[in-house]
Order: sequence, then C-alpha cells, then structure tokens
Amino acid sequence: MPLISLGLLSLIFGYAAFRWGGVLPVDWYPCLAAIGLTVALHAALSHRRDRAPSPSWILRILPPAVLALAAFQLVPLPLGVVRRLSPARAELAEALGPVLGKPARVTLSVQPAETFLWVLTLAGAILVFFLVRDLAWHWRERPWTLAVPVVIIALLEAVLGLIQRYGFGLDLARGTYVNRNHFSGLLEMALPFAVMYGVALLNRGRTAGSRRAHRTPAGPALKACVWLSIATVMLVAVIHSLSRMGFLATLSALFVMGAVSLGGNLTGKKRWFPITAVGVLVVTGFVFLPTDQLIQRFATFAQTEDISSDTRAEIWADTTKLIRAFPLTGSGLGAYESGLYRFKTVAPMNSVVHAHNDYLQALAEFGIPGFLLLMILAVRTFGLALRSSEQSAGAEERYLAIACTGALTALALHSVVDFNLYIPANALLLVWIAGITEGLAFISHPFEHRRRSKHKAMPVYVEATSSSPG
Repeated sequence: MPLISLGLLSLIFGYAAFRWGGVLPVDWYPCLAAIGLTVALHAALSHRRDRAPSPSWILRILPPAVLALAAFQLVPLPLGVVRRLSPARAELAEALGPVLGKPARVTLSVQPAETFLWVLTLAGAILVFFLVRDLAWHWRERPWTLAVPVVIIALLEAVLGLIQRYGFGLDLARGTYVNRNHFSGLLEMALPFAVMYGVALLNRGRTAGSRRAHRTPAGPALKACVWLSIATVMLVAVIHSLSRMGFLATLSALFVMGAVSLGGNLTGKKRWFPITAVGVLVVTGFVFLPTDQLIQRFATFAQTEDISSDTRAEIWADTTKLIRAFPLTGSGLGAYESGLYRFKTVAPMNSVVHAHNDYLQALAEFGIPGFLLLMILAVRTFGLALRSSEQSAGAEERYLAIACTGALTALALHSVVDFNLYIPANALLLVWIAGITEGLAFISHPFEHRRRSKHKAMPVYVEATSSSPG
C-alpha cells in the first residue's frame, strides 16, 4: 500500500503542476478530492507496521489549531461578537446594511467563498504532510525514495521550459506555469534533491562495504553523473525563466547546501575556509551563469513585466494597513483581494490579488495568532532539517537533510517577493518536503528495532540518543 499511496500522490502532484500549477479551482478541486481518497485508502489498507509512530505534541496540536482558526473564519457569528473580535469586519458588514439589510450573523472572513476553498486546501496540505511522514517511516532504510517523484516531475517541467526556449524560440521558459517566477519556484525546491542525491550516490560508491565490493566503482559515479545532469538541466531552466529571485534563491540554496556539507562537521576557524570557498564559487556563478537577457533584467531591477518594485512596495504599505485593521482574526484565508479594497491606493485600475510577499499576505489573512502558529511550524521544520544535516548517523541521510535545508531556504527567500505558497502545486511540494524533513527523525539517529508478537505487528523504536525535537 505505501507504494500505491506514493504513486497516487505523485500523480496528484504531477497533475496539479502540469495544469498551470493548479491555480484554477476546476483543476484543484479534483486534486483535493484525490488527496482525501488517497489518505483514506492509505489509512484503511496499510499495515500497522507501515504507519509512523505517534507524532510529537506540537504536531498533534499546531496543524489542527491552524486549520481550526481558518475554519473559524467561516462560522457565522452574531454581529456583536464579530464587533469585539474584528471591529473592521463588523464595520464593513454594517456599511452594507442599506443595501443588503443589517445582518444578524457575519463571518469573520470578508470573502467566505474564497476562504472555503483555501480551508480545503489547507486541510489537504495537512493530510499530505502526515501521509508523507508515514511513507518516510516505511522507507526509512531507503529515505531517498520519496524525493525521486519530486525530481522527475520537476525535470519534466524543466525540459518543457527549455523546449519552449530553444525549440519554439520563446523569450523565456515557464513550463506549464502562467508565471515564470512560480515555474522557477517549483524547480528551486526540487533542484537540491537532484544535487544531493548525486553526491550521495557518489559517496555510496566510495564507502561501499564488502557487500558491494564486487560492483564496478564506475557504477555509482555514472549514476551520480545522471542526477547531477538532471540538476544542471533544472538550473539552466531557472536561468532561462529569467526569474531574478528564482535565480538568486537557487544560488542561495546551493550556497547553504555547500556550506553545511563542507563546514557542518568542522568547528572554529576551520569551518570558515570551506564556507568562504563555497561563497566565492556561488558569487562566480552569479557573475558568469546568467544569460544576456537575465543580466538585462538585473540591470533594470526596478521593473518587471507585471509590476515595478515601487508598485510592490506600495502594495506592501497598503497590506500593512490591512494587517492593522484585522490584527486578531485576519481578513480571511484567501480573502486578501477583497479585504484590501478599502485600503488600496496602488494600481487603481487593476486588481491586486496577492501581496507579492507570502509572509505579509499570510499575516493579513490569518491574523497575528494564526501567523505565529504557522511560523512556529516553519521554524521547527527548518531547524529539524538543519540539525539532521549535522547529526545524521549515515551519510545518505545527512545528504537528504541537506537537500531539505536547501529547498526550504530557496522558498523562504523567494516568498519575500512573491506568492509561491498561493500556487497549489508549489504549496503541495512544500508540505511534501516538510513531510520528508519530519521523516528525518526516523533515520537521523540509530534505532534499536524490536518486533512485537504477531498480534502486535507495529514495530517499536527506541532512540539511542536524546529524543528528536518537538
């Protein structure tokens, strides 16, 4: 069943990615239904030994709490209660009184229909996270299994983008995505896994024990070349997407991975030499890798095809007004556009659907309490990946942790100036990576496995060191 679950999840992710990133509800609703069905089948048909141990208290509490806060925005509340929780929302409802009549009950979301869709999306993301965590437990002895579908789907997107650029003579590569930045957002999260799996295969060939002594040493090297070539194709596709932040985020991910790989086990001054060397190499790549078109875009940094940097700054300023108006409950998940109308001073003839900053938009839609819960989960996930990259018992597991660290770094940086988390396929990939990261706790320390009786087939594990974070 785990293999079937992984196959179904890969098909869902691939479908969303190749349907413009799943941005249309007509494409994304079937994906959500398929996610629910896949998780239900996995829970009903998988053997108990394939299920991960109970999660830590923080995972038992925070994800359901985030979902509950989002769902609470859809509950029709008495107007008096809304006036206390969200005065701006009550004022907006009362302002519509002469047209619609004074409402007896009001939702905290200013756009309940959009919030409903994103509550379903959030629920699907949580289900995918725990499903990948279960699959990570099943494949804890082959932890790279879960990364392979991600790399394959991203490779297909990259190849399609390069065909667009070189085969059809288009100005840029964007794959099946509407926006080049979100195309590069997908690739920048997948590329670290292609790089580090190549390194892991190469290391496997060098450290192979007597069981593999009969194998040719060229085998692992050839496999490593294949995966590093895949990473190169993705990097070239990111460059030809002409996404400046995508390129910077990818280089930043490569720098972080190189710094952690070479300097993670060193202390004091010794660790700064390899980190500096990696930094010089990345800066050299920044200078020599971009095409002429990408260099021109960096030369005119204040302008993009959609929005200028000045306009983006004005959107951020308007967004802070929205945050101040809805500090406790937010304007409603997915209701950013409707909530911003009252405070919008930028681009009066155009709609502003996103803040072009995932952090500001999440804060505006969720409110401060919900945003803090999200940030706790995000920091915890990144910290787990970083610690596992330094403490893993095996080399391959350490390289997987480094790949997770690089992928999370890339998206964290890109989210400062874009809205990748509001592209369903990219958000699905993020929670997939988060599930892999959570699974590092199963493989990053030596475990002593014991089988119970046949009537209790669930394996028990005992950590040889201190318990994992959370």
